[in-house]
Amino acid sequence: MKEFIHYLRDQYHSTEKTLIEKEKQIVLWKKLCSRKQNFDRITTQELLKIIELQQKKYQLNTINTQIRSIEQYFEYLQFTGKRKDHPLKNFRIKTPKKALITGFLSEEELRDIEKNFKERKYKRGQFDLFGKRNQIILGLIIYQGLNTGSLRELKVRDIDLEKGMIRVPEATENRVKERILPLEAPQILELYKYITETRTELLQISKTVKETEKLFITSENTRFSSITKQIRKQINIQSLQQIRNSRINLWLKQYNLREVQYKAGFRYLRSLEYFNQTELENLKQELEKYVS
Repeated sequence: MKEFIHYLRDQYHSTEKTLIEKEKQIVLWKKLCSRKQNFDRITTQELLKIIELQQKKYQLNTINTQIRSIEQYFEYLQFTGKRKDHPLKNFRIKTPKKALITGFLSEEELRDIEKNFKERKYKRGQFDLFGKRNQIILGLIIYQGLNTGSLRELKVRDIDLEKGMIRVPEATENRVKERILPLEAPQILELYKYITETRTELLQISKTVKETEKLFITSENTRFSSITKQIRKQINIQSLQQIRNSRINLWLKQYNLREVQYKAGFRYLRSLEYFNQTELENLKQELEKYVS
């Protein structure tokens, strides 16, 4: 195995972390062989059976990563003359294509969602406080296109009421970058009331750490995802991501791609291709109405 690691280091200049991971993957696949099988001499059909077993345990991307390591191992055996053929050359499991984002909401529809949500009646006490908090969260999704990860990480200091701006923190699990976005005029007053009044009362009734800097407080027994789930059910929408996607789609009609990339927090410009393709398809359908 040491010779294989040297091969990877010389041929692919892999990092030590990658080398350790690849070594683990080879050892794992060797253990999956039966007693009668010699992994170095294994056939393609036998490898396919192992792949079938791995598909029951891992996601396709993970299996393809493992397959790449296995492919390199047999390249090494060929390179050293220990094996003439390659049983798994250029083999990958095709992952399903990511579906195009559809079902965009218009500006009017987004504002109607917010309006109807604000008109909801709540019982007095903590339920009223939760309702006011949820209104702020929904507004940040509708107007700033924030996702759950960013909302959860927001701190009070991220809100600059004087400048009417919000610093959106990085959300690593969503691969979303930090950015600074303007607030809508009504949001400024609503956030002021939330920070100075509602949030203070929520701190008093919650069982969380009193000194927390988080903008949206959760108790020890409450996950932030349960809050967003409640909002989603109240507005009767399949996913809050649809609202974020709709805002990004509206931005694309107002700003250039680089500006939208920044506003959405996307690391790569290609993240917008799903929106663009959908828009092009819609445009094509509109044009077809006038072409006989």
